[in-house]
Amino acid sequence: MKKWNTKTIAMLGVLIALQITASRLLGINLSPSLRLSISDSFILLAGIWFGPVGGALTGGLADLTGCLLKGDAYLPILGVSPILVGFLAGLAAPVLRKSKNILVYGGVIAAISCLTSVLYRSWAFSQAFGMSFIGLLGPRALQAVFMVIANTMVVYALYRSPVTAIVYEEQRTEKLADRRLP
Repeated sequence: MKKWNTKTIAMLGVLIALQITASRLLGINLSPSLRLSISDSFILLAGIWFGPVGGALTGGLADLTGCLLKGDAYLPILGVSPILVGFLAGLAAPVLRKSKNILVYGGVIAAISCLTSVLYRSWAFSQAFGMSFIGLLGPRALQAVFMVIANTMVVYALYRSPVTAIVYEEQRTEKLADRRLP
């Protein structure tokens, strides 16, 4: 695991705040089990920039904090999904770092979304609320199409922005400092 400094923790905190804002304030609730938002974008970025652990922590803490701030009950079975989003994005980061093609980003985000949003969240909602798993798959798959497109555009734009250079410059500086230490 990478060493984390104050700047890394602060950046993860900013990504958590952005995720909560996108999810709880800017998201559009279509039903109790469907929400349109770009909130996964910030969890995906945390995973890409800071690895599987950073992404998982960002997803878990953002979900927990968002539930507490909004006054919703926190259900751990549903909280696993954003943790998985960040963790899987961290695992996929080497592929995304090498690519400049937005279609590669879209493919990776679609795969993560299918596993987490469509399959896992449908199963979690069926277990937590007694809803039909099969009945949830269709609407959640349709929702995922729109969310994959939106999240791909946001992640690609932010990853290709100067923010990424700042993140990686900090990580390079840490590696150089580690090499100089006896």
